Amino acid sequence: MIAMFFQRHYRLAGTCLALALITLTIGCDDSRNAISYSSAQATVDEEFQAGADRPPTAKTLYAMARILASQGKDDQCEFVLGRIINQYPKFVPAYCELAELRVRQRRLGEAVNILKTGLAHWPDDPVLLNNLGMCRMINSEFADALDLFRSACKLEPQSARYRSNMATALGMMGRYDESRALYKQVVPGAEAHHNLAILCRARKDLVRAANEFKQAEALATNSDMPGVSAPGWIAK
Repeated sequence: MIAMFFQRHYRLAGTCLALALITLTIGCDDSRNAISYSSAQATVDEEFQAGADRPPTAKTLYAMARILASQGKDDQCEFVLGRIINQYPKFVPAYCELAELRVRQRRLGEAVNILKTGLAHWPDDPVLLNNLGMCRMINSEFADALDLFRSACKLEPQSARYRSNMATALGMMGRYDESRALYKQVVPGAEAHHNLAILCRARKDLVRAANEFKQAEALATNSDMPGVSAPGWIAK
């Protein structure tokens, strides 16, 4: 329920919730799609055969995986990402992309394991830490998510995304004042109140939500920012 709520209503102006908001309708379905490995291998080979005197690099394989993902060819995308991880185990983007694929497939536990494998190679990578935090958020493990977002933020303090994700976790833990203060570091005041109102509503704290919506509307009116008071923003 929390995951579906975020998908429908949550927005961070200029930032995003990254991995989790791609598809937050996470359930208990652990069904697996059959993977056509021969087809995937053929696709990769055909793309790189012409004029290729050397094996494809991690970056070229990753570019291919992104193209396959955009075409909805998840089985082939998975094969290519697996090849990258096997051949270039320290190439961080492959872990992030494969974890994202697992989230879309509602295989959250596998996404977590993939990110942990990446962190075994790069324990101080802020992207991996943040994405693992998003998996914890999907699973309503807000305290763990906060710790991961905080670690990512320490490594990359200029990132508005990590700071915003910390604010989200704090809000979902009922630490409203801290949440709003963090939001105000990365978005205008009206949007900070609006985002907090959405989190309050997710927690069924309707009185606090109404108050935050009211403050957002007042600030939006004073600062000539139309639309801020209207609930229903959707994050990407």
